[in-house]
Amino acid sequence: MEVKAQILKMIQKKESNLPTLSGVINRIISVASDEKMTTEDLAEIISYDKRISNQLLKLANAVYYAQETNIETVKRAVTVIGFDEIVGITLAMGILSSFSDESGLSLDMKALWIHGIGVATVSKELAKRTNPGIASKIFIPALLHDMGKVILSVYFKDEYRKVKQFAIEQNKPLYFAENAILKFDHAILSALLMKRWNFPQSIMIPCRFHHNPESAPIKFKHQSLIINLADYLTQKAQIGHSGNPVPVTVKIAAKKIGVNETVLKLMIDQVKRKESEIKEFFNITTWAA
Repeated sequence: MEVKAQILKMIQKKESNLPTLSGVINRIISVASDEKMTTEDLAEIISYDKRISNQLLKLANAVYYAQETNIETVKRAVTVIGFDEIVGITLAMGILSSFSDESGLSLDMKALWIHGIGVATVSKELAKRTNPGIASKIFIPALLHDMGKVILSVYFKDEYRKVKQFAIEQNKPLYFAENAILKFDHAILSALLMKRWNFPQSIMIPCRFHHNPESAPIKFKHQSLIINLADYLTQKAQIGHSGNPVPVTVKIAAKKIGVNETVLKLMIDQVKRKESEIKEFFNITTWAA
């Protein structure tokens, strides 16, 4: 059975090796698509998991969110960090902690996670400049955009090493090598996994199209363009590592969302200055913290 068929079977089969998400994480996924949910509702759900609660309190008091007074309650942490960002962070913590087998991985998970935080940081800043209405919503898909790489690295280690080697030899990004060898890429796999876990389209679709944003449905095209561009800028700034031997080339994203070269350079400089804060963010939000 070819690798693509194996992966699709694993994703689509109800009983597979894929981890199941905790009850708290499943409830948070439902929050992500329920506009009636309040800060109090989210804080109450999170409070059922003491480990997540403690990590979010640490994060709210970190330099990344720069508060003058100490944050002591989950409700206040949700307010400081932001409703949607809390949803994204808790989802990422829950999902990444589910993939516990880290032996012989073809990608550096720490570097990949730091890259994701960098992309989320840059995406939010780009959204503030170009479409403030989506600035809070963009953090989640930007943070989780490379989830498919985790699946490939954990469950198809040997095959993904071949993909990585091909990318190095051809001096091409991973998604190019994935399509050449596996006949589909990590963005598609991210979307399939999110569909299995009942993620809302507002998260799933921008992830699915972050390498071909022009093909995204119009409702989510701007988000897809932003993540596409933020991915490139974060790689140029060398924040974490996505596994790509070369930065993913972007041709039209900057023009389409309305930013010029000056802004792009500013974004790179800004995320470089935040590198220590992003690494602190990583250290707090991993289970080892």
